[in-house]
Order: sequence, then C-alpha cells, then structure tokens
Amino acid sequence: MATNKVDIVRERTATLDVDPQKGFSELCPKELPVTGALEIVPQLLANHTFAAIKLVSRDMHPTGAAWEASTPAEMLSPVDLPEVDVKWNPHCVMGTEGVELLPGLPPVREYDFQINKGLDPDAHPYGAFYHDQADTLSTGGLEFLQVKGIDTVLVGGLALDFCVKKSVEQLLAAGLRVVLNLAATRAVFPEQFEQVANDLQAQGVELIDDTRALSLVDHV
Repeated sequence: MATNKVDIVRERTATLDVDPQKGFSELCPKELPVTGALEIVPQLLANHTFAAIKLVSRDMHPTGAAWEASTPAEMLSPVDLPEVDVKWNPHCVMGTEGVELLPGLPPVREYDFQINKGLDPDAHPYGAFYHDQADTLSTGGLEFLQVKGIDTVLVGGLALDFCVKKSVEQLLAAGLRVVLNLAATRAVFPEQFEQVANDLQAQGVELIDDTRALSLVDHV
C-alpha cells in the first residue's frame, strides 16, 4: 500500500496537521477520543522537518451546535440540515481544553497558517479548506499555499476517516500533490483505516508508512 521512497523539495512543500487536538484524544474522554491519537505527535513533528511552511487546522465549535448529540447513543444519527450530516458528541468547544493542540506540538501561533473551522452552530465542516459542504466558502488555506508557491503537502492529523480524508480530497481538487503519512494519523473507526487509505491512494495520494520514506531533493 505505502510507497517505499518519496522525493520532495522542501522549498515547495508544506505540512498540514489536521485537527491534532486534545478533544480527539484520551485526554478528553467525553468528547471524541480517537484510539492512538497521542501517538501521532512524533511523526507530525518529523513531517515539519521536511517542509518550508506548516499549517494547522482546528475544530473550533460553539456550545449548543445543531449537530450536538444529547447522549452518546445519538452519535451519527442523521441531521436534516444543509451543512450538518450527522450528530456528534460535543467536542472542541471554544474556551475548553478540547480545543488545545496535543501535547508536544508547537504552540498554535508558531504555525505559519492556522485554520479554525466549525464556528457556525449550523455547520459541521470536515475539510480544512472550506467552511461549507459544497466547498465554496474558502478558509484561505489554499490561497495561502498558492501564494507561497507550494505544490506538495505532507499531511497527518485526526481523524483519517473524516477530517483528514476530506482535507486531502480538497487538496487534490486544487491540483496539489499530497503525501499522507500513515504513522501521523489515526481513524475514528480503526477498522476503516486501511480502506480509507486505499481509497485516497486510488485518488492520487502518495502513502508513506512514516517519514523514513521521505527524501529531500533539489527537484522532482
């Protein structure tokens, strides 16, 4: 599945850390803890060493959002709203610990660009690059990459089967080369990990097992 060796040019490469937040880890067990979330930090940091700039996205939700499940049993039940598909446990609520980045990552202001999404109580976007499901309301991330002359994005974060997947698909649609570090991501539903990775590979994503597969070169 993964590629043994991937050449990248640092000056044209950015990293994207998708929602690497405490609300998706066992540090906030009542939110949306993803098994193994804390384990991705070393590989996210390793990703940074291969790129000229680094981006981070964060879920930044209000209280009482339309997608909030009142009980865990309600999670994933359908919601009939244009910008909300299903219910989720309350997570990454503004002003709470869940919004914070995982321990060991740089402070959010040390990233070159930060994307805060999900502020609208009637919307629950997954991808980092648009505020809406139709991918029309930009968060500014793609434009930032374009201005910086980036053509390759090295991706990790949480979670593979939702926000990482959608963010990667948005990058591909924008014509960017995407390298997904499998050691730097985990899935909400671990049994879906391999299938989601295979689906993304079929769309053109280059998969690596970890950063040992990366080589810095002058040109590709």
